[in-house]
Amino acid sequence: MQVVPGYEGLLTANGLRNLDAVFQWNQGQRMDKPGLEPWRQRWRIIMSEGRGREHTFYLKRFQNPPWRRQLARWLNGYWTSSTAGIEWHNSRQLSAAGLASVQAIAFGQRMKGPTEECSFILLDQVPGESLERWVPANLSPADRESNLQQRRHLLDKLACFVADFHRAGFVHRDLYLSHIFIFYSGKPADEIFRLIDLQRVFRPQIRRRRWVVKDLAALNFSTPTELVGKWERLRFLCRYVRQCSGFGSAGKLAGLIEAKTKQIARHNK
Repeated sequence: MQVVPGYEGLLTANGLRNLDAVFQWNQGQRMDKPGLEPWRQRWRIIMSEGRGREHTFYLKRFQNPPWRRQLARWLNGYWTSSTAGIEWHNSRQLSAAGLASVQAIAFGQRMKGPTEECSFILLDQVPGESLERWVPANLSPADRESNLQQRRHLLDKLACFVADFHRAGFVHRDLYLSHIFIFYSGKPADEIFRLIDLQRVFRPQIRRRRWVVKDLAALNFSTPTELVGKWERLRFLCRYVRQCSGFGSAGKLAGLIEAKTKQIARHNK
């Protein structure tokens, strides 16, 4: 079990002093969703620091992953890292690279050789909300003309955020709007983007453009067509290419992204 310095006292005071205690924890809100396999659990928990101060965290627990999951982890080269250990490692790598993402507070695992028996990761709450919710609530087609400058600014800033992530060598493999959070106070140029759900993040050594196209296609697919038009999408891509030019021109990428988007749509059906 590992804990980020400064959080040991908070976890101990709330009874999470070791791995067994974490897996016995049952105080909080279960956040299971349809399709979530029984070996995985998600909790939203609030810990008290005293003096009325509270912290909100998200706890992911994994117990006895099925063999197909174990095999997939081994094939990806993670012989000694558990399901939670992979996300912990990814979070630490992104932080070291200066990329904004969800902060991992603690993680623990129990391994029997390369076989994962159980693992957990505790994540800090990310301020703001996902773009999946923010975009429909704030980007109305009716105010496209009156709000043109703000829309362009947001597109440019998001393009730079994604480009910085890819330029650092990372890919997400699930880069949907639901996995990018935005914190926006309402002031100009005050938006902050953060990535969440880092389980599948990695640094490909070969065929990098394939994975980059998959990320960009996932973002394209999950963005409602009635809210963000084709010219705004092209603007996003042109800004992305200016920041991250190693994967081809905007025109070349656009064709690859469109083909991959159609593939994702077929799979989604």
